[in-house]
Amino acid sequence: MAIYKYQPYYKYDGATRAEPFREELDLEQQKENIKDFFSEIENYFGSDVKFERQDDNYILITSDISQEDCDERVKRCLNSLDLYANRTPYI
Repeated sequence: MAIYKYQPYYKYDGATRAEPFREELDLEQQKENIKDFFSEIENYFGSDVKFERQDDNYILITSDISQEDCDERVKRCLNSLDLYANRTPYI
């Protein structure tokens, strides 16, 4: 099984062509969205995946799926919360 590690964060780059009415989230909403990421990410995977939160900043995802598939599922969750994530190697 592979282990993938992600650190969600918020970044405001302004409105985009795809989201012309995008507004910057206040600090409290940013924290809430990051907190929601850790609880909602499980909805994007099946039951054969293990999740482990590390240091309140990272999540470890253990699964047999490919890196690309895992990245895509994480990306869908992040997009729903207006977040980004750094993928870091698991050591």
